[in-house]
Amino acid sequence: MSLNKLRREKVSEEQPIEEVEKELWERVAQDEGSIRADSYVALARIAYTKGNFKESIAMCEVAREYFENNDASDHQHEILDTSVGISKSYEELNKPLETAQALDKAIMVARTLELDTLDELLRDQGRSWYSASEYEKSLECHLEAIEISKRLLKEVSSGIDYLNIGMCYRQLRRFPEAIEVLRKAREYFKEEKEPSWVITVDGELTEVYIELGNPVEIMYYGQRALDFYTLLQSHRQMWMLKYYLGIAQRLLGQDDEAVELFESARELSIAMGYQEWEFLIKVDKEIAQMFVSRGRLSEADEIFRRIKNVEEIVESETVIEAA
Repeated sequence: MSLNKLRREKVSEEQPIEEVEKELWERVAQDEGSIRADSYVALARIAYTKGNFKESIAMCEVAREYFENNDASDHQHEILDTSVGISKSYEELNKPLETAQALDKAIMVARTLELDTLDELLRDQGRSWYSASEYEKSLECHLEAIEISKRLLKEVSSGIDYLNIGMCYRQLRRFPEAIEVLRKAREYFKEEKEPSWVITVDGELTEVYIELGNPVEIMYYGQRALDFYTLLQSHRQMWMLKYYLGIAQRLLGQDDEAVELFESARELSIAMGYQEWEFLIKVDKEIAQMFVSRGRLSEADEIFRRIKNVEEIVESETVIEAA
């Protein structure tokens, strides 16, 4: 009798979840071996459904340990499933580093079994590495994933892959490569008539050109993105892009336009109830620099004084929270 058939016979899916959970715990107490491990997996799924992610992780780990230590070659799929389960719970707990690490074993199994889902697992891991600021590792995952998909002739969005790769290159400050790949992504999304993704790429390209100090390209991509997000009234993107366009105007020597954009970005952020200190401080520093260039030194000094005090307060609060 197979394990799946045994599960169906012993635990009916029509039972109330509380009864199912009770029977599974009884099985854990009474049975041994793979049946007990399988019961832990079922309990982990219930815990996950209830939002008890730490419990789900613990149960998956117990089950995986059994599968790894008892004829691991016969339990490869179980090792993969429990590893993915652990990663999903860590993802819900907003722990990207642990999420990526948990996928290591799943990817190792997928390689061993030559599964055609390997590229999907690599993409998931790449996104988690990126969120954990491990950009080299993220890049490696996405580059391998896109090559596997091409080799298997899979119908996947190359645009998303190029976007992910371009974002990694940007974070690694490999700007020429970032521009090349992001432009590929942009062309792909244009051909597929996916305007929201085109604008997402425009935002990424704007940030690349901010780093390169290229005002013409900042204006080209940033203005298109701002127009789109203004239509949608997506305020967070609006104030960030106004800030970027202000930088472009400053680089072009258009001080009046720059100050107007910086102040507009600041006011919009505050009006929408967002208090992102790092952003507001960056905007104020740009405004202060504009005042310096205009010879309005007393106003600039007042802004710099205020910024210094706020930075000290924010830094002290961060230390207290970390403790």
